[in-house]
Amino acid sequence: MKDIIDILRQQLILCRRLLELAQAQKIELVKTDAVAARKLTSEIEPVMADINSLEKRKEELLTDLKVDNLSAWVAKMPASPEKEVISTLLSKQENVLQNLKAVNSANMQYLDRHTKFIDYNINVMTQTSAGVTYGTPGDDGGMPVQGRKMFEAGV
Repeated sequence: MKDIIDILRQQLILCRRLLELAQAQKIELVKTDAVAARKLTSEIEPVMADINSLEKRKEELLTDLKVDNLSAWVAKMPASPEKEVISTLLSKQENVLQNLKAVNSANMQYLDRHTKFIDYNINVMTQTSAGVTYGTPGDDGGMPVQGRKMFEAGV
């Protein structure tokens, strides 16, 4: 029981750190500072690895206890201080994960917007024109003005 509580505490600390890093990354994405966003991403990766290793340890402990679902197991436990601690840690972790999910969703939108902007700039530099879906037989059909594509193998 003590091991599970320790793992949950460590996971909560790491999840909070992950939330801080994701929020900082969101700020850098809004400012379009790619270097800072990349640095934050490199800081996020070891935190994710640590969370993963703790999750594996927790799963091993639950397997040893012959428990499939931690929340269901805690709900069946008799009232005790350990049950209160585990319940509190699980609810705090759930709140942090919900906030992290919202921040990650916003970050994905910012990254998608930046990717579209980069694609647009590449198209402008290569003078690629996007044709209409149902064009006339005489139009270019969206072919580049120069006669070649940016990512063509022969370039």
